[in-house]
Amino acid sequence: MEFIQIVEYQSSDIDAVIEIARASEYPEGAVKPLSVIVVKDRDRPNTYATLLRFASYEDAMAHSESDSTHERLKQLAPLMEGERRFYNLDIINEDRP
Repeated sequence: MEFIQIVEYQSSDIDAVIEIARASEYPEGAVKPLSVIVVKDRDRPNTYATLLRFASYEDAMAHSESDSTHERLKQLAPLMEGERRFYNLDIINEDRP
């Protein structure tokens, strides 16, 4: 079953957040998301979320626990204000009209 992890955060420099995330490389054999989407909250200034789609919960947890993910988060931390909020979501239905 596919799985989505959402990370919600605040930043006054979303372009730098995206640039660091894009520049980060995954080591050979590392679990990678199937897709990554960055969204902006229209109602709360400087509030964003990154949606990471994985093949499974297990893949998402392996990705979350990897050294490369921890290194990426260290680089991103100075650009994020306040606490990050994580959502771990099983996809139970998806329609693609």
